[in-house]
Amino acid sequence: MTREEALQKLKDLIKNENLIKHHLACEAVMINLYRYFNPQSENSIEEGKWGLVGLLHDADYELTKDNPEKHTLVLEEKLGGQLPPEVVYAIKSHNWKNNRVEPKSKMDWSIYCADELTGLIIAAALVHPDKKLSSLNTDFILNRFNEKSFAKGASRDQIEMCEEKLGIPLKNFIDISLFAMQQISSDLSL
Repeated sequence: MTREEALQKLKDLIKNENLIKHHLACEAVMINLYRYFNPQSENSIEEGKWGLVGLLHDADYELTKDNPEKHTLVLEEKLGGQLPPEVVYAIKSHNWKNNRVEPKSKMDWSIYCADELTGLIIAAALVHPDKKLSSLNTDFILNRFNEKSFAKGASRDQIEMCEEKLGIPLKNFIDISLFAMQQISSDLSL
C-alpha cells in the first residue's frame, strides 16, 4: 500500500477533519522517530512503514469508538492484508491495553508513546496566544505536561514509556515530536 492509497483509505474511514490531522501528526512523528533511530539509513521502505503506522493507526476509530476492544482489529479486517505484518502488528499494539496485542519493537512502542504526545502538543498549541506550533518549544510543552488538569485525556504514563521502552528521555522525545509536527504545521492548520 502506498502512502497515497493509505491516505485515501484513511479519508474513506474517518470523516472528522481533526482526527485526520491527528493521523498526519502521528505519521510525521513516526517518520522522525525512524530517522532518530536510524540516522544513517537511506531505507525509504522501512521509513515508509513507520509512516504508514502513524497514518493509519486510528483509522477505524469512528467505527469502534464504542467498542475499544475492537479498535485496530476492525481496521486489520478492512485492510485485508494490504500492509506488511509488522505494520499491522504495530497498529494493533498501540491499543494493547484493550486488545492484548502487546508492543514489542521500537516501531510498536513509538506509536504507543507518540499517539498520546501528539494530542498533548496540539492542545498546547491551542492554548498558546497565537495558536501556532512554530511558537512552541519543549519547555512550554513540558510545563503543560506537568499540569495534570491540562489535556487530561493525554496519558502521561503512556508518553513517559518513551524513556523505558525507547531509551529516549522525555525532553528529547518531545523535541523529536514537536519538530516533526512543526514541519507539517500547515497541514495541521496550526
